[in-house]
Amino acid sequence: MPAGQWVAFDVSTEDQHICGVQNAPDISIKIKGKKKKELQEEDSIDLGYDDSDLEIEEEDDIEEIQNESKIYDTTSGIHKCIDKSIKEKKRILIDYYSEYNEENTQREISPIKKFKYKDKTYLQAYCHKRKAERNFLTRSIETAKEIDKKRTTIKFGKPKTKFLENQSKKDEDVSSEYKSKKNIKENVVHETIREVESSSQTPVWLYIIIAVIVMGLARGFLIPLMD
Repeated sequence: MPAGQWVAFDVSTEDQHICGVQNAPDISIKIKGKKKKELQEEDSIDLGYDDSDLEIEEEDDIEEIQNESKIYDTTSGIHKCIDKSIKEKKRILIDYYSEYNEENTQREISPIKKFKYKDKTYLQAYCHKRKAERNFLTRSIETAKEIDKKRTTIKFGKPKTKFLENQSKKDEDVSSEYKSKKNIKENVVHETIREVESSSQTPVWLYIIIAVIVMGLARGFLIPLMD
């Protein structure tokens, strides 16, 4: 590179800037720059740091940043996020599909505890979007993300399952009605098939009449030939 020539680099990267190309920031470069600045400002003080200390702190900072922005989208990951938030009394952000309203919503919630109801797992939580207690079907939580906020201080008792009972009864009624309609439809189809099969069977007496006619024609045709 010729003496005195300036070279531009993208922010927080070690990649040379090229017009029209934007390189993604490197977290490790950003943290190194921050640590270097802190050491330069306090270069008159022996902080007792060595390279290994800086590397450990750098790894911890990277892990902390990654955990803050991690989104869980698998069943095991979502349950891990929920369990951790309950233990640490933190909030989480979820993408939730409501089977009752048939809609997707994003909600900030304060998880309280998980519980079972009729072989389904639910999460008792305070919904900051609805400003009320809600029971979320865990299988309907599509994604979950940790939030660095303390959960609500509102006290909760046992999960309110009245809505779940009503919804379960409604589902059972719909299921019974569906099965009844399905049985009626199947019976109509079977009856129709039997009618078609029975109508397609040629009566025996018709064969007898046809045989007599054929024999009569044959006789009338053969007698003149024999004369």
